[in-house]
Amino acid sequence: MIEILKNLIISNIKNWNDKDIYAISLFVYDENDNPCKPTVTLGYNTETQVKKEISNASDKLEARWNYAFWLQNEILCFGIGETANEVKSWLKKNQLPYYEDDDDAWNNDETYDQVECITKQFVNELIEVVKEIHKSNFLTENFGKELPIIIHELEYYDEIAEQNIEANGKALLADFIDFCLG
Repeated sequence: MIEILKNLIISNIKNWNDKDIYAISLFVYDENDNPCKPTVTLGYNTETQVKKEISNASDKLEARWNYAFWLQNEILCFGIGETANEVKSWLKKNQLPYYEDDDDAWNNDETYDQVECITKQFVNELIEVVKEIHKSNFLTENFGKELPIIIHELEYYDEIAEQNIEANGKALLADFIDFCLG
């Protein structure tokens, strides 16, 4: 799954034309709140958007890093539609359960612990994807500089900061870390 997702992300980024992109988003959520259906949506934000949203946010950090103020450009939704089978295969390969319905997932005592850790394992895969993209130097070649690829949910907290430091390194994330820990 890592190689497939990496290639999909890179092929989509190649088509981006905005000149002031400062960060890439990998927004993680469970389709229909079902932990057996983890998904990730690719997008980005621009300096222009930050300037536009500053008056709507509590401060510049929030306008810059809170996904609610981003462009909401859902460029790729991995885990839904044609790519749903990739996630199902990944679950099977990692001996993780799959339930079509979220109630079935949470109500099965035998697999509850496994279901609970699916998102964590999915995020670990995304961390590896981000590392691979950085290692390839694709972003520098495409944008003239490295950009952070933020792995996140709708909430920001210590663990989100730690995951992103692992994926991107600390240098790319100084004010993002402040935002998460603030």
